[in-house]
Amino acid sequence: MNSNPDSSRKNEELSWLEQLQRNSWEPEVIISGIILAFLFAFPSRVYEFAAFLIQEAGVNSMLSWLILIYLTAIISVFKIFFVVHLALRFMWAGLLGLSYAFPKGVIQERLFKTGQGYDYQQPDSMVLRLERICSSTFAFPVSLSIIFLIITLYLGILVAVYLWLDFTFIQIYLFFMITLLVFALLMMTKKKTKFKSWYFTSIVSSISAIYQSNIGKWYSIGYILLIFILAAPIIVTDVRDFTLFFNERNMLSHEVEWPAKNLYFESDHNAGKRFPRAFLANEAVEGQHLRLGIARYEGDQKMMEIIKRDFSSSLDSLGWHELNQTADLHRIYMNDSLISVNGWAKFRLAGAGQRVYQSLLDVSFLAPGRYQIRVEKLMLRDPLFGSDTDLRVLENWSVFEFIKL
Repeated sequence: MNSNPDSSRKNEELSWLEQLQRNSWEPEVIISGIILAFLFAFPSRVYEFAAFLIQEAGVNSMLSWLILIYLTAIISVFKIFFVVHLALRFMWAGLLGLSYAFPKGVIQERLFKTGQGYDYQQPDSMVLRLERICSSTFAFPVSLSIIFLIITLYLGILVAVYLWLDFTFIQIYLFFMITLLVFALLMMTKKKTKFKSWYFTSIVSSISAIYQSNIGKWYSIGYILLIFILAAPIIVTDVRDFTLFFNERNMLSHEVEWPAKNLYFESDHNAGKRFPRAFLANEAVEGQHLRLGIARYEGDQKMMEIIKRDFSSSLDSLGWHELNQTADLHRIYMNDSLISVNGWAKFRLAGAGQRVYQSLLDVSFLAPGRYQIRVEKLMLRDPLFGSDTDLRVLENWSVFEFIKL
């Protein structure tokens, strides 16, 4: 008595699933379009988030840079995935229209003789073949998205622990690499453990196994590698100039020779972006004074206390001014002439909410022309594997030019 209702319900479920499969192109196109619109707007937010971690949270520059590259790589890879999917759907729509307009396909007698006698593909078969390719291309990122989500949550926990327990970058990096090594060893062992049984029956492993067994394991791996290679130029573009946020190093030669105006002048700057180092209101300066801004870094406060406690004699030998706030870690030069700074004011910039120091410098004595501003900064070298901390002066912490009118 109960077999018929169960059989009927099963048939209804199969019919419903088949109907969804036949019409899958509609949600595929809609979802791909929405995700792409989001992904193309998101990289700048990731960039600002990584800069925020350094300046406001005091996260190590290298750790923030690795987080930026990781998140940018995810976004770029998914950009490629969904662009490829939409491109394939565009081709599929064209073939679908072709199959409707010319359902019989090729009429051999109407071709030039050189084109006759060949076994041309039928429009219907091409549509069905491309339909399967489109559907599989859309489903492929699903397994990767789950993997990326798990890794991202794990990295978020590590960063939280890093800030809470005040770990060093080396400590958190070694811990992360050890966990990856342990996971790799667990997966490589031939013994069927509970962990392996759980992992291989998960949705991530199941999707991957479906692709490998139906498409080919080497083809699947090659496809992923190809996507990452195509995404590489996008990643490089999206992380450009982020090394300027590396507070503990001098500017590189190409950064000094070819400076980006938007990183040094408010007039060329996007209000929602952060300044990495020193900056001015405008490249062209009029009047008697110049308003100079300095980006504040949270990690400088702890470092300044260590310098005052352990390196007072070094400060005297350098002829450095008294350290009352982190802005005093900087020394300003104009064309290699030391400029006196009469105090620093604290401000929070609109848009990005960045905390900065600002001061007015007297430029009344300057004749019209082009001048260079160079900012030196006191910095402690981070100890690695037990080495001693030492004091150093970054002579080219920030270098750029302005025009006196």
